[in-house]
Amino acid sequence: MKYSIMVAGGLAIAMVTTIPARSRAESFPKMIAYSAQPNPYFNEQADQVARIYDGFFFTIGSWDEGVAANLGIPPDVKPTTDWRERARENLIHLREAGATENLLGIHFAESAAWPSPETLLSKDDTAKMARHFSALGRAAKELGFRGVSTDVEYPYRRYSIDHQVYTYNGYTAEDLIAAASEQGRVVMSALLDEFPEAVVFVLPGELWGRPIGRTFMLGMLQAMAERDAPGGFHLGYERAYCLLDPVSQVAIPRVGDCMVRLLVDAKTLDYWKRRCTVAPGVWPLHMVETGGEGYPVRPWSEELAELQQQMQILRSVAKKYVWSFSGQPAWYLHTPDLEKRYGMAKQTFDGADEAIEGWHRILSEKKKPSDPRLRRLIRAVQEFDRGEIGCAELCNRFGTPADWLVLGPLGNPFTHPEYSAQGALFRPIRLGEAIHGRDGVVRWFAFHNYEPTGSVRLMAAFDWRNTDDCSAHFVCSISAKEPVSGFMSIGWDDGVAVWINGKMVFDHRTYPKRGHGILYRDRYQFEERVPVTIPKGKSRLAVTCINSHGNWAFNIRFTDKDGFPIEGATFSVPPCKR
Repeated sequence: MKYSIMVAGGLAIAMVTTIPARSRAESFPKMIAYSAQPNPYFNEQADQVARIYDGFFFTIGSWDEGVAANLGIPPDVKPTTDWRERARENLIHLREAGATENLLGIHFAESAAWPSPETLLSKDDTAKMARHFSALGRAAKELGFRGVSTDVEYPYRRYSIDHQVYTYNGYTAEDLIAAASEQGRVVMSALLDEFPEAVVFVLPGELWGRPIGRTFMLGMLQAMAERDAPGGFHLGYERAYCLLDPVSQVAIPRVGDCMVRLLVDAKTLDYWKRRCTVAPGVWPLHMVETGGEGYPVRPWSEELAELQQQMQILRSVAKKYVWSFSGQPAWYLHTPDLEKRYGMAKQTFDGADEAIEGWHRILSEKKKPSDPRLRRLIRAVQEFDRGEIGCAELCNRFGTPADWLVLGPLGNPFTHPEYSAQGALFRPIRLGEAIHGRDGVVRWFAFHNYEPTGSVRLMAAFDWRNTDDCSAHFVCSISAKEPVSGFMSIGWDDGVAVWINGKMVFDHRTYPKRGHGILYRDRYQFEERVPVTIPKGKSRLAVTCINSHGNWAFNIRFTDKDGFPIEGATFSVPPCKR
């Protein structure tokens, strides 16, 4: 989610001037704030800004219109604003103060033509994109930016190959996907031709999203890998926007590392491991800016305590960058003098002074988690980084299955029960068995859900196509040397039921008329938890998940009484016959 920042005078300004300078220890990732516009405060108070931020996303608009208006497209299109000159002055002062990680940011507009058959399959449009990204890279290097940021979020609906804009009159789905990949390679090559050392961010950074957006980003990554571009490709994850449980916060910065292993070739994976990272994003004002329903409104002291823990965790596991987003300017604590001198208006929410002062205090800290249970999980992440354990074992350490056998899409048991195949969930699995599903015959298939957070994204399993009004079965094995008692934490969208060795342990298959969202109260992955006992030996974990419409997922983690991953149990692919 992104919002334009409007302060008096159209400025996105910085922060309070009373926080002591923090150490720039290399063991802590750099902190970048989204977003800013050029302003005189950055020139006059750069030293104060640099006490808590290492840089800003300077955003100029869309890749098409914003680049042309603010940077120009040589040799014919001249800038129509003085944005470039004002940004250059800001960057000189910020770099001198030590805030060196500034990014030149653009986005793909929701209402623009790209992506569409006409733009994806057009040589002229591809050439146009190359010219604009060439201008972006040239300007970023000339002005002294550390790199560029591309926000690909807004046209997300047209990233689905079954969107109505795609008529398939004279082309195929494969043609669209290949074209998106090629355009990703073209724009990145054009950018790197001008700025070979550029750090490259993509927002919101979910690689395994809808097919066209995914292949466009993978094309960008592959172009960087071919050159061994030193700046690296960095996924600006927005999942950490929500104050999830601490275990999930430890896991979030490695989700992208696991996904990459499923999506790229060996050369690109080698490049990823050496140069690229997941950069988790934090939303310090989520409590007052969230668009979701039911976010728990509580004293700011409680919210800040969780933000403090979140930042301690993310600073311990993020490899290079953490970034923050706020719709209101969270970079200064308002005073009448600042408003008079710079036009810095007071933030318009209750408790702004307490919230922003607390946020600055959190940013100035140099602490990492002291809880030994969190430190144990952090060590598991470090083992993964060193290649000592793989993705499946990392998920095991976080109490969640990595590998499933999946059957679907099946009929929704409420609308098409005749094709819901309930019996298949409990009988021996034969991979070649033809089972009648919602649209025809389906067969069990393996799905690597390398998500240590515990999220099982069915949209990824079925690649975001034709997933309304259906269901699917998921099966894996749980092994334990001795009986293990604990809890199963569960979240779901829209309906779910869970069995262990054929015994139902959770049943929430019914759902509201408008569906059941995957995040509880706009922040909790796990809405409920139930006591379970995992028997000695190998047991069968079976899940049926039902979708009404839209998003489709369930979240599952096995924990102790305090919510930390259970010990003594591991997960694997269930036995099956071919």
